[in-house]
Parts: sequence; structure tokens; C-alpha cells
Amino acid sequence: MNFEDLCSFVRGSQVFDMGVDLFPGMPHVPLHAPYGFTLNREHGDWMVEGGACSSVEAIFCTGHTGTHIDALSHYSKDLKLHGGIDAKSVQSKTEGMKAHGIETVAPFVQRGVLLDVAAHLKKEVLEGGFGIGPAELEAAAGAQGVRIGEGDVVLVRTGQFGHWPERDYYFQKSGQPGLNLAGAKWLSEKGIRMVGSDTYCVEVRPDPASPVHVHMLVEKGIHLLEIANLEELGRTRTFEFLFVALPLKIRGGTGSPVRPVAIV
Repeated sequence: MNFEDLCSFVRGSQVFDMGVDLFPGMPHVPLHAPYGFTLNREHGDWMVEGGACSSVEAIFCTGHTGTHIDALSHYSKDLKLHGGIDAKSVQSKTEGMKAHGIETVAPFVQRGVLLDVAAHLKKEVLEGGFGIGPAELEAAAGAQGVRIGEGDVVLVRTGQFGHWPERDYYFQKSGQPGLNLAGAKWLSEKGIRMVGSDTYCVEVRPDPASPVHVHMLVEKGIHLLEIANLEELGRTRTFEFLFVALPLKIRGGTGSPVRPVAIV
């Protein structure tokens, strides 16, 4: 593609923003620290000649705040990270994870596929505890006329984002809808680079063993994207697109907030 073609593509593109706002009081995983924000320098605190001044904020959050990508160091199995690396030997309170840190993850510029399972099953939102397996994934892909290929980013819509940012986004008594282990294996066998969803965990809950996280992150080296706003993609029936997301280079981090976009 030459420069003129690139400019024409950009001018004619539609961009879908899948990231959420970060704000004090926003929902967070109960076991994680909440998001914090302060405007530690306000306009008027420091004036310069000519009347100019500026303001600066400080933020505090985990790498798993809002829309975010999991690094491969986020999970271990029997204290082993992806590739058999001993987790305890590469972790540090002050330096984070010395293997598979989020700073090692290359930007995502991939073909993206939306599998709108909720719409295919004619539901506004899948109920908590609903496990999405190969049958649901294959049926949705077939109905939408899309295929899943090697290196793709696959986004699974459950409708759960309709609860954001209310408290019951995290605290449904019945759990969360999401991939079950069979569904995760069906996707991983296709050689995808990442799977994401509009839920906070991608996989079905409750299941404290987190088998999908273990399978994807530890066994297969496939990243997870969580809390993605897939509503506009679903509403417009946009099932194939260019997916772009750039994790922050947080050295030793187990995840990173991101602002992913789909471009068509």
C-alpha cells in the first residue's frame, strides 16, 4: 500500500472505540486495588511570566484496571509460567515479573473477529454462569459468515457490558457468562493471538480454578483482553475489522490498561 492508498484508507475508515473511561469509584475486581486519581497541581498553583499555568494529575491503578490486556506472567500453574519458567524465581515486589512482563508484548495490529454469541442466541445478555463452548462459538461464526484464522484477535460478546459501570457488573450472584475450557481450547487450536470479551474475566464464573486463564496464558501463550466495550460492534454487525491495541510498557507488569480500537 503506497502513501496515497494509506491516506485514502484512513480518511474512509470508521473507528470503534472499545475502551472504558477510568474514573474514581469505577468498578474493580474485589481483590484488586481501586482506581485512584488526584489533581496534584491545579491551575493557579504555579504561574509563569505571561500568565501561563498548567495542571497535572497523579493516577493509581493496577495493570488490570478497566479495559486491559493480561500479560503471560499474570497466571501460573503449579508455580510455572508459560514455557515452564519458575514463577517464584522471576518475581520481585519492586521489579515485578522478570519474565513475560507486559513490556515484552508487541503492539496488536491484527485481523479482528467478533463472535456475537448473545445476539446469535437472541439474548440481550447471557446469564451468569453460562458457559460458551465450541457449539456456541462455531454456530455464531457460521451464522455471521466469518472464519477464524491464525494470529487473529477474537472478541466474544456476551452482552455483559450492559451492566457497566454498575456494581452488579462484578457482583452477580450467579457469576459471569464466558468461555468454558472446551470453548477456549476450540479457539486456541486455531492459533489465535488473543481472545477478549465484554466481561472482567473472559471465562465463565464461578470457577475459582480459572481453567481458561491457565489454558490460554500458561499453556498456550495466548493473551486475554477484558472489559471491552463490544456494544457498537454488535449493534452494527461489524464482525471483521482491523484490531489495534498497544499495551503500556510497564516493566515487569502482569497487565496493562489499553484503549483498543476496531477499524473498518
